[in-house]
Amino acid sequence: MVGVGAVGVVRGFGFALCASLAVLSAASGARAQCTLPYALTNGQIADATQVMANFNALANCLGPGGATNSIQYNNGGLLGGVGPLSNGQLVIGATGQAPQAQALTAGPGIAVTNGSGSISIAATGAEPGHGLYSRLMSPTPTSAGIGLAAWLNQGSATVADNAVGITIDAPSSGTTPNLIGRYMAAPSPPYTITALIAATRNANSLNGVGIGWYDGTAKLHVFNYGLINAPVMRVEKWTNTTTFSASDFTSQNNIFSQPIWLQISDDGTNVSFAFSQDGSFFVTLFSVAKASGFLGSTGYSNLIFFTNPQGSRTFGTLLSWIQG
Repeated sequence: MVGVGAVGVVRGFGFALCASLAVLSAASGARAQCTLPYALTNGQIADATQVMANFNALANCLGPGGATNSIQYNNGGLLGGVGPLSNGQLVIGATGQAPQAQALTAGPGIAVTNGSGSISIAATGAEPGHGLYSRLMSPTPTSAGIGLAAWLNQGSATVADNAVGITIDAPSSGTTPNLIGRYMAAPSPPYTITALIAATRNANSLNGVGIGWYDGTAKLHVFNYGLINAPVMRVEKWTNTTTFSASDFTSQNNIFSQPIWLQISDDGTNVSFAFSQDGSFFVTLFSVAKASGFLGSTGYSNLIFFTNPQGSRTFGTLLSWIQG
């Protein structure tokens, strides 16, 4: 038991505590959820232990939950915290559990960009079921996005990113063979590059558009969608950008329609060239061990996207680029 003086102090504190609870109850429905272990009524002489237990429960309930900049929630009569949140995170409900901090996940054809206090959602143009080849295509390629940043034999050719992809615009080289391209370092094998390309030209010579390898010095081993009276597939060897050496493979005049899928692969031992008209089923046209290939064991070091404007101004457009 406490003395008379102590009882007066406790009684006054108890009155203040009860008054505070009444104010809190009227001011905030959320705070009214605070649960006290002891019920004290006006005029009651309370034990100091009960008063302090109620006070501590109230302090814990109203005290901050979580770290600085966290979001608070009722955690069984106390305040809990979620966060602090990082850029783009939201508080998401979970049945029977505390709220969780999660970021939005982009589905097919959707890009989510998170910033400080912002979330941007946009269609990439490659969502499934919306147009020819869309289930197989990459997002619209850009030079910076892919990495095809260095020119080979540019001359007066130009390159531009546009609504459908990357386009090299090369003026006619007349009757002279002339590979003009954009290249970058090849990834470490094994890898496969699958590209959807289109060629815009009006030619009576051997112009073409394609992908392949450049040894970084002079020689190229490329897959060319070209013209010899009609569209043909050719796996070509070039001593340099203006000197055609020989073909490893030349198809018949199959009148291949556009756009068309070209695929090159390096498994670490062999390099190969394949094509497809539908993007799903590929036919390998030529394969060779790197050690005995035209560029040698270390020469398949750069990937190139090129045009050969022999006989016609040629627009070579890269519509899709997937590295697998």
